[in-house]
Amino acid sequence: MRNQNDAQKALERRIFVKEKHEKKEHEKENNAKQTHASVIKYIAIVLIIAILAVAIFVVAISENINKEKQGEEISAMATRGDYIKEIKLVTEDNEYMTIQTDAQGVQVPVPKGYVGSTMQGENTVEHGYVIYEGTDPVNTEDIWNERNSRNQYVWVPVTHEQLSKMYGIDENGKYWGKLYDFTMNTGNNIDETTGATPLNWTETNGVMKIISIDGHREPDITSDIDGINSFRQYGVKAESLAEYLTTLEKEFEETLVSIAKYGGFYIGRYETGDVNSTLTVHRMNTNIGGKEWYILYEKCKQLRGNNKNVLTNMLYGSQYDRMLMWLIESGNKTKEQIILDSSDWGVYQNFDLEYDSDGDGVADTTKIVGRMIPSGSSEQTNANNIYDIGGNYWEWTMEANGTNSRIYRAGWASSYSGDVMNAKYRSGWSPNGNYVGRGGCRAALYIK
Repeated sequence: MRNQNDAQKALERRIFVKEKHEKKEHEKENNAKQTHASVIKYIAIVLIIAILAVAIFVVAISENINKEKQGEEISAMATRGDYIKEIKLVTEDNEYMTIQTDAQGVQVPVPKGYVGSTMQGENTVEHGYVIYEGTDPVNTEDIWNERNSRNQYVWVPVTHEQLSKMYGIDENGKYWGKLYDFTMNTGNNIDETTGATPLNWTETNGVMKIISIDGHREPDITSDIDGINSFRQYGVKAESLAEYLTTLEKEFEETLVSIAKYGGFYIGRYETGDVNSTLTVHRMNTNIGGKEWYILYEKCKQLRGNNKNVLTNMLYGSQYDRMLMWLIESGNKTKEQIILDSSDWGVYQNFDLEYDSDGDGVADTTKIVGRMIPSGSSEQTNANNIYDIGGNYWEWTMEANGTNSRIYRAGWASSYSGDVMNAKYRSGWSPNGNYVGRGGCRAALYIK
């Protein structure tokens, strides 16, 4: 019995020792796991802190770069005026144009892909130097057909001083076109020769300010009521109003550079024609009105075709004003004919004029009241080789006004007289509004 009891005690002792050992091993294992978990947790915390630190550093660097970049852009914008003013006049041939001499010995830059006219009356800068699209010389023996079949533009000379009166830069570095009203009055800020007076802008110490941001201005967008849908409907190549504004500003700057570089710009000799297809600038065209501003804006940019030496666009309001000043300065028109009554050289309801109705080159018809005439079909409307500035169709420009209005110039033959809608007249309506049937446009061409 004693031996049996000893054996039982020994067994119980072994079991106790084993359980104690297992308990220690278990505690050791738990301690190891806890230590491992603590290490992992510590490492995770360190990694998170490191990642946050790197992120904060990257954000700080990015913000600093953006600020530096923004500062550089603002600095560049603030000096753009000097860059335009310092552009030197090109007086020798380059890859885009050749210098030609008019009949009076005046040099004219003629873009490659175009030829200067040798026709008497078309071959002097003083009275409107004309270029024809294409490389064939102008055939003076068949000049009527030449005028009816080739795109033509007239050179409007602009000195650097005159260019400074066509644009300004605001405190943020944005280019604005300087637009003008015309008056017979005299006084401060009124040009004595032309009667031009600032419209919706002032300038102090070289800084231009638009008086009313919803007033007459260019380049700028209008808050089109149809928004992006209008762009898509009318073929405007922009995905947003912001992108559209950037495009308008870039195009305007390109025109200023060209004018400064070459000393002028080319204006369409005739109102743009064939508005239902590919635009043309020909004589004797009757398809010259009835399209929305958006459509004509895009079509004008395509007038250059495949010619990489030039840019084309719808005429800016500031260029239209410069053209009117040139007509007065050159002696072709008086202030009265521009400002008070343009009847004797325009296509208006209250004035009869002879025009060619059948394209034979002979003026044989008296205008019937309330009827437009084919482009350039009456010599009475010729002003330095630019036709139909007064009356015929209203002409859209790049100028904006109000929150949803584009500006048109001059008159409309069907309803108005030349003393009401004279050559300097401006008004506007919605780019896709109800009056588009009355509107055409005039193109401009610039050498690169």
